[in-house]
This record gives sequence, C-alpha cells and structure tokens, in this order.
Amino acid sequence: MRSFLKWSVLITLWTVTVASEEEKEPSDPNVISWKTGNSCSNYYCSDRRGHFDQQSFLVQSYIPYRAYKLLFSPTPTNFVIYIRNITNPWKQTNFMQICDGVKCDYLSSSEDQIFIYKNIKVVTMWVFSPQTQFEIQYYAGCDVLDQTDVVVGREAGSLFTQPGYCWIVIPRLYNKATTQHIAATNIFLSKITVPRNSQLSLSNVLTGELVMSLKSSTDLDLASLRRNENVITYQRNKHISSIYLLNVDTCPPEHCNDIAFKMDIQVLSVSDHQCFRNNQICEYGMSTQEHVDCDDVEASICSSFQYFESAIVTALEGETITQRLLSVDRVKKSSCKWHFRRKEKQYFCAKNKKGNYLKCRKFGKCQLYCLLQRVNEICKKSMQFF
Repeated sequence: MRSFLKWSVLITLWTVTVASEEEKEPSDPNVISWKTGNSCSNYYCSDRRGHFDQQSFLVQSYIPYRAYKLLFSPTPTNFVIYIRNITNPWKQTNFMQICDGVKCDYLSSSEDQIFIYKNIKVVTMWVFSPQTQFEIQYYAGCDVLDQTDVVVGREAGSLFTQPGYCWIVIPRLYNKATTQHIAATNIFLSKITVPRNSQLSLSNVLTGELVMSLKSSTDLDLASLRRNENVITYQRNKHISSIYLLNVDTCPPEHCNDIAFKMDIQVLSVSDHQCFRNNQICEYGMSTQEHVDCDDVEASICSSFQYFESAIVTALEGETITQRLLSVDRVKKSSCKWHFRRKEKQYFCAKNKKGNYLKCRKFGKCQLYCLLQRVNEICKKSMQFF
C-alpha cells in the first residue's frame, strides 16, 4: 500500500510539473550557462529537465557510504544525463553507479560524461564516496537522434512522440562510429509555425549556448555550428563533440500541437568544412584575416557549399530535392542573409589597421547587404541570439 501511494504521488508531481512548467529566460540573452530547467533538491526528480549536485542525494547508509537519487517518468521515455565537474579526491574506482532497471553503468573517471537511457521509467543513481563531487544536467522525455542523415518533420496538428516536446540531436558522419568525425554542423529549420505565446529554441547541450530562439512563424532559420573543442565521453566507450537540443520552451496547452517545422542536418567533415569556408571567403568575403587562392577555389567543386546554398533556396521557395540545381544567380541573391546569419557584426563592423571599417565591396556579392546593415546601425547594436 505504501509503495502504491509513493508512485501515485510521483505520477501526480510529474503531471502537474509538465502541465505548468515555465522555463525562465535569463535576463541577459548573451549569458551562457549549461544549467537549464529547475534545480532538483529532492532525492527524486520528476521535471522534464533539471540540474543538481551530490548534495541532493539521499544517504541510505554511512558505513559503508551509500546515497541515491531517482529520475522518474510515469510512462517509458528517454533520459539524457550530462555529468560534469567531477572531483574524486580519494581516487575511488566505481564511485558512482547509474542503473536503468536492466543494466548499470559504473563511473571511475573524472572526465565529463553523457549517458542516454531509452524507453524506461526510472533511472537510479548511486554514490559510494562522501568526498565525490559533481554536477548533473538531465533531460527527460526527448526524442533522441544519434545517427546520420537527420531529418525531423513535424506537421501542425500531429501528436508529440515524447512527453518532453524536445529533440536531442547527435549528428554523425558514420553510424555506430565511436567518435563523430565532424568539424561543423549546419542546422536548417524551415516551414516553422510557432503559435502565439509559444517559443521554440535550439541550444548547445555541452556549453549551454542558446543558438536560436523562435517566438513567431517564419519560412527559414539556420545555425552554422563548429564542434566543441572539448571532447566528451559518451556511453562510457564513445566520444562526442557536438550534441544539440531543439526544445518547445513554452506553449499554451491548447496550441502545443499546432507547432510545426522541418529540421534538416548537414554534417561537415574537416575537408568539407575547409572547402565550405574557402567558398564563403571567395564568394562573400567572409574573412578578415585568412588568405585563400580563389582561382583554385573557383576551379574546384565543393559539394558542402552547394548543398548549403541550394538548401536555403529549397526552404524559401518550396522546391523539392530534385529541383535543387537552380541557377547560380538565384541562389546567391538569397544567400547573403543566411551566410552572415548572426555574424553580421563580426564581419561588417570589422576594422582595418587604421581603425576604419572595412569597405563593403570587400564582401563581393554581399556588398549591398553590408551597406544595408550599416545603414541599420548594426555596429551600434549589441549582439543578440534572436
């Protein structure tokens, strides 16, 4: 009877939290924090996302030391657990245990780590050393896309497949590889419908950086993201440097299902990214320092650059994949805005050694776009994410 009451209370807490949870926006959108969701100070967490440290674990015994904490969902779902800032002063092996009801993972390393558990109701975490310290960020109820060729299409009126209204994306060049082998990722969001009083966001899970925030409907938005310099251990024996969260931050319950979008992921290898950057430099002058032989660039074919440009036109004009081979002029006219997306101030406000702004003609086919940005006083504005 007591066990039944315990689970009934947890289910009630989960339901109330998911229905009424409001994500608080930071007062300064430029402040980066890896922590998101609520601080979970109890020995169990039922929110769809949150963060905590070792102090919130419930001590079961002191000799030997054993403390535990639960992550709970009333229905089977996915959990993403990011453990960081680990200190293990006694160098104890297996100082932490994470169990999903079928198997357990043991931690002995002090490296930051990410674990993903799928289609379960409860994750139980045990700590076996009172001196061990760490911080944890978790996400519950997200679709997990750890694969190549990621495409997510959500139509208005359709039901969400997971209760958290979110998608965790681990982009890959090769399936089942132990490392990602990627240098950068381009994320395209198109055909976006965001109802009134709703918000959709894209963030970097490893750094907490808010990459994109959408509060209204639009045809296209995109982000070009380089891999994180610090490689993170993943599922104990793998390594990742890029992992992103697409999340419905808030929506009126009666309009949540009206949210719609299509997400396409372009993954770039080191060579893909280098030719992509070379083409950006030669076509649009997107460099203040690098020197590139543009004759060589123009004589070669860069499929990653062509894909990027045609994907923009496809999203804006509703073309199918087979119609992507559009005229060069049509592609370039619509591309300036997107190549310089969120980088306008970095390039158009750059100065030469004399302290003067670089001339807009440096930016080639985007000369007029540069002039328009300066007319709008981009160099006097603070950087924003949206």
